[in-house]
Amino acid sequence: MKKQLLLGTLCLLFATFYVGNLFGYDTTKKDFLDKNVSISFQNTEIQDALAKIEKIAEIRFIYSPKAIHAERKVSFEAQNQKLSEVLTQFLTPLGVGYKLQGNQIILSNQTKILDIQSIELLYAPIKGKITSATGEALPGVTIAIKGTSKGTTSDSEGNFSIDAEKGQVLILSFIGYKSKEITVGDETNLSISLEDATTQLNEFVVVGSRATKPRTDVERPAPVDVLTSKELQNTGQVDLGQMLQFTSPSFNSSKNGINGVANYADPATLRGMSPDQVLVLIDGKRRHQFSALNLNITIGKGTVVTDMNSIPSLATDRLEILRDGAAAQYGSDAIAGIINVGLNKSVGKGTFKTQYGVTSKGDGASYLAAANYGIKLGKEKSYLNMTLHYQYADGTDRSDPFNGNIYSANAAAEATARTTRGVYPTTGEFRVSQYGSNQTEAYQTFVNVGYPINDKWSLYGFGGFSQKNIKAFGFFRNAIPTNANSNVDIFPDGYSPILPGKTIDYSGVVGIKRQIANEWNIDFSTGYGYNSLDLNANNTSNPSMGASSPKDFYVGKSAFGQSTTELNLSKNFDGFLNTKTFNFALGSQFRIDQFILGQGDRNSWFVGDLARTRGKAPGSSGRPGIAPDDETNVTRTNIGIYADVESDITNKLLVAAALRYENYSDFGSNLSGKLATRFKLTESFSIRGSINRGFRAPSLQQIYNSVTTSAVQAGEIRQTKQLRSDEPRLSQIGIGSPKAETSWNYNVGITANVNEKLLVTLDAYQIDIADRIIVSEPLIVNNIAALRPLFPGIQEISFFTNQISTRTQGIDLVTTYKHEFNQNNGFTASLALTLNKTEINKIDPTPAQLQEGTARAIALIDTISISLIETSQPRNKVLLSLGYQWKKLNITVRTTYFGEVTAWEKPANLPHRKQAFEGKTLTDIVLNYNISKKFMLTLGANNVFDVYPDKVFTTYASYFNGQTPYTRNANQFGFNGAFYYANLTFNF
Repeated sequence: MKKQLLLGTLCLLFATFYVGNLFGYDTTKKDFLDKNVSISFQNTEIQDALAKIEKIAEIRFIYSPKAIHAERKVSFEAQNQKLSEVLTQFLTPLGVGYKLQGNQIILSNQTKILDIQSIELLYAPIKGKITSATGEALPGVTIAIKGTSKGTTSDSEGNFSIDAEKGQVLILSFIGYKSKEITVGDETNLSISLEDATTQLNEFVVVGSRATKPRTDVERPAPVDVLTSKELQNTGQVDLGQMLQFTSPSFNSSKNGINGVANYADPATLRGMSPDQVLVLIDGKRRHQFSALNLNITIGKGTVVTDMNSIPSLATDRLEILRDGAAAQYGSDAIAGIINVGLNKSVGKGTFKTQYGVTSKGDGASYLAAANYGIKLGKEKSYLNMTLHYQYADGTDRSDPFNGNIYSANAAAEATARTTRGVYPTTGEFRVSQYGSNQTEAYQTFVNVGYPINDKWSLYGFGGFSQKNIKAFGFFRNAIPTNANSNVDIFPDGYSPILPGKTIDYSGVVGIKRQIANEWNIDFSTGYGYNSLDLNANNTSNPSMGASSPKDFYVGKSAFGQSTTELNLSKNFDGFLNTKTFNFALGSQFRIDQFILGQGDRNSWFVGDLARTRGKAPGSSGRPGIAPDDETNVTRTNIGIYADVESDITNKLLVAAALRYENYSDFGSNLSGKLATRFKLTESFSIRGSINRGFRAPSLQQIYNSVTTSAVQAGEIRQTKQLRSDEPRLSQIGIGSPKAETSWNYNVGITANVNEKLLVTLDAYQIDIADRIIVSEPLIVNNIAALRPLFPGIQEISFFTNQISTRTQGIDLVTTYKHEFNQNNGFTASLALTLNKTEINKIDPTPAQLQEGTARAIALIDTISISLIETSQPRNKVLLSLGYQWKKLNITVRTTYFGEVTAWEKPANLPHRKQAFEGKTLTDIVLNYNISKKFMLTLGANNVFDVYPDKVFTTYASYFNGQTPYTRNANQFGFNGAFYYANLTFNF
C-alpha cells in the first residue's frame, strides 16, 4: 500500500508540474537573454552550433547562412553564463551581430543588417493543399522538413502551413498513398497531389516508439507489419480476426465449434504463443479483454482472449503488428508482441459496403452491411468519424454421419428401438448434432473524434459498442437410460444442447494532448472498457431432475471491466550530446480491473434426487450453471511508471531503450526493460536487434474464476470444479497463488529496400518464458490420497499454477515487390512466412504435499495440454500474394500454406495417442472492378479449391461417433471449405 501511495504521489506531482503548461501559462518570467546556459562544442559548423543553442536556450535564430558564412567550423565553451553574454562572446569574433525581433534573434554580418522584408522572403511560410489523384482533399498528411524534426499535418480540407527555408526538402507521407519529396523554391503556395500507393513499399509506423520522427518498418529496430484498411478489406473476410489470419504470417486464429468459451470469442495468437501473451491497443491505448475464461481442450486453454471481432473493420485505418516484446513500453501481456488498431480519421467522405457470401456446401450464408462517414467539426484539423456495422452469418455443419448408439449398447435392442421409435433410420446415414462455424448476428458501432482547442492543444476521444448473438451447440446426449446425461422422460430420443450466448462489448477513451515540435508533447487520457457474456442452455435438461427438469436454462453471466488513466510526455532534444535526434519519453498509467461472475437460474446448477439414486449428472447438461458459491465480484489496481529513450546517435546508428515498473495490488511488482538498435549498412540495407525482459500478470479470471464446467474427454462427459486461486485448501497441497510470468525476448534481423521496388525483412527470434501459468489437469479426488479429506463430494478439481517454462524460436520473412508500368497498370507481389516452434523446456515437480500418500505419479500437465502449447498451431505459415491492376480492374491471387499440426487424446483404458494433420494450402481469388469513381464491385472466392484439414481417425474417441470429424484439439485453418462472395462498395 505504501508503494502505491508513493507512486500515486509521484504521478500527481508529475501532472501538477505541467498543469501550468496545460492552460498556456508561462512558467519562465525572466527575459530569455538573462537565462543562464552551459554550452560546449568542438570543430562544429556555425549552423550546427546555432541549432544546438536553439535547443538548449529554447530560442530561434533567423539568419542567412550565406551572409554569416555558416559553413565555417568553430569551437566554443561557456558554463552557466547569461545567454546575452554567451551570444556576444560567441558571435563577435565571427563578425556576426544580432538583434531581437519579438522572441526571435536576427543574425547578420556586422556591416549589413538584413532588413525585415528580406527575412520574410527568406522564411515565408510555405502553404499548400494536398489532394488525391482524383482531387479529393487528404486530411492528416504528415509534412516534415527533411533532416530536421520540424513538421506538421494537413487539416480536414488538406491544407497546411509550415516555415521552411528555400532549398529545404518537404517530405509528404500518408497511409495508402505514395510518399513525395518537394524542394522549396520561390513558390510559397503549393498544390500537391499524392498518388495511390499501388507501388508504395514503406508505411510509416507508430507502434513500438514514442518518438515523433516518422520511420518506416525497415528503419525501425524491431519488426512491424503494417496492414492498410484496403488490404484487410480485400481478403473478403468480414471479421477483423479472419482478415488478419490471411494477411499476417505470424497471426493465427480460426473459428471454433463445440468448444466452450471459444465459441463466443476466437482465440488469436502471435508467433505460435498464447492468446493472453499478445497486447491489443486502439490508437495506442490498451484494449480490455474478454470476460470469460476458456477452459476447454483448445488453443488458449486456461487463458482469456481479446475479442478482435468486436471492432468493426471500416472503423480501422490500418493495423500495426509489432513482432517483438514490448512490456517495458506498454505493460503486461506484450510478450509475443502488440496489435495496434489505427482508427479512421477521414472527413468529408464516406463508404457504404454490402456483401453476401455462401460456402460450397450451400450453408454458412453471410450478409454484411457497413457504413463509415466523417465530418469536420467547424475547425481545421477537427474530425468526427462514425461507423455502423451489421453482420449475419448462418452456421455451418461439417459433422459426419453418426455411427453410435441412440437407445442401447446392445445392437439388437438398438435396432428394435429405432424401428419402434421411427425417429432414426435403422440403415442409412443421419446426423445428431451440428459441428462447424456458429450462427452469428452482430450489431456494432464506433466513433472517433478530435477537436483542436488552439494551435497547441486538442481534445480527442473514441469508443464503440458491439453486441453479438451467437448460437453454439453441444454434443449429442443419447437416450440410453443408464447414461449419466440422458433424460428419457423429456428426451426419449436423445438431445443435442443448443448454447446461445450474447456478448456485449463497449468502450470509450477521452483525452487531451499537446503536440509541438521541439517542445514537450503531452497526452493525458482516461478510458473504460467492458465486456460481458450471458449464456443460456436450450433444448437440454438437468438429468438429475428427471421429468421435472425444464428444457431451457439461464446459465449465468461473466463480466470484465477495465478503467485506465494515463499521462504520457515526450520531447525531442535534437543535437543532445551531439546526437542527430534524441527523443525522451516518460509517463505513468493507473488501471483498475474488475471481474464478475453472476449465478444462473436455480435449475441450471441444482442437484436433483436422481444424482444420488441413479447417478444422473446435475446441472444443465452441456453448460452447467454458475452456482451461488461460484459468484465473484473482485477488483484490483495497478500502477506503472516508464521511461523511454530513442536516439539517432549518427545518421546510421539508432538506439532505443525503455524501463517500466509496475505494481499490482494482488500479487506484487515487476520491472521490465528493453534495449534495441538499428544500424544502416547503406541507405538500402540495415541490421537490427533487440533484447527485452517482459512479463504477463495473471488475469483476474485466472485468479478468481470458480465454475463447474463440463468437458468431453475420450468420449466421456465429466464435470470438473475449477477452483479459485485463493481457495485455502490449495495451500494445504502445496499450490500457491499464481505469480507473473516473466520473459526474455531476443530478436535480430536484416532489412533491405532496393530501389523503392523490393522490400525485404528477415528476423530471427527467441522467447524464453519462465513460470508460465497453466490450468492443471483435472485431478480425480478419489484417486489422490491428499485430496480425499479436503474435497469430499467433488469428483474432480483443477486450478491455476506456475508449472512450466517454455522456449519459442522462429524466423519471420517478409518480402514485397511493387512495380508501376504506367498510371493505369501496376503489379504487386509479396511473400511472407513464419517458421517457429514452441517447446516446454521445464516442468516443475508436483508439490510433495499433493503427492504424499499416492504411489502413482501425479501429473499437473499431461500430453493433451502439452500438445496444445507445442504442436496444436502450425509451426509453418506461408503467404504468397500476386496482384495486377489494369485500368479499372484489379486481380489478386493469394495462397496461404498452413503447416502440420498434431493433437493428442487420452482414450479410456488405452495408452495416450496422437494424430498428425498434414499441412495444406488454401488459394483465394479476388476481382475488383471500379465501375466508376464511386462504385466498386468485388467478386471473390476464398479457398477456391475447397481444401479441408485431414479428418480425425474414425477409431479415435475424439471422432466422437462422427460428431467432430475435424479435430477440436488443434487450430489449423478452420473446416468450412470454399466460400464465394460478392460485395459492392459505394464511396461518397
